[in-house]
Amino acid sequence: MLYNRMLICCLYLFIYFFFLYNSQQVFTSGWALKEKEKNRQRGPVKRISLQVKHLLESMFHTGTANPRQKLNAQQMHEELLKRAELGEIEENDIPKVTTITNWISTFSRKWKEAMALRSLEENIDSENL
Repeated sequence: MLYNRMLICCLYLFIYFFFLYNSQQVFTSGWALKEKEKNRQRGPVKRISLQVKHLLESMFHTGTANPRQKLNAQQMHEELLKRAELGEIEENDIPKVTTITNWISTFSRKWKEAMALRSLEENIDSENL
């Protein structure tokens, strides 16, 4: 008997809080309007200069040709700093280490795709002969 009363009481509490919660307006009026949108303005995007890209590509290809001379992003960054001290490039053109890391992964992926396509073309050409 006591169990049934407790069960009924819990059921009434559940129903009360359920309707209390659902009766409140979840979204305020106009929540999806364009003028309510928070705009996160990003600063201007700084691109890697062509001269720095060519230096990074030469460092990458040197590591591809000779694995003992392979450089990681930190070492490439240090090499670019040395080049800046020598006056070959400007110091403000040197990207951050994380940018170089992202560049390496993107360039590596594109390089592998290009080499795979080249290999396929060579195989097709050798079969046609």
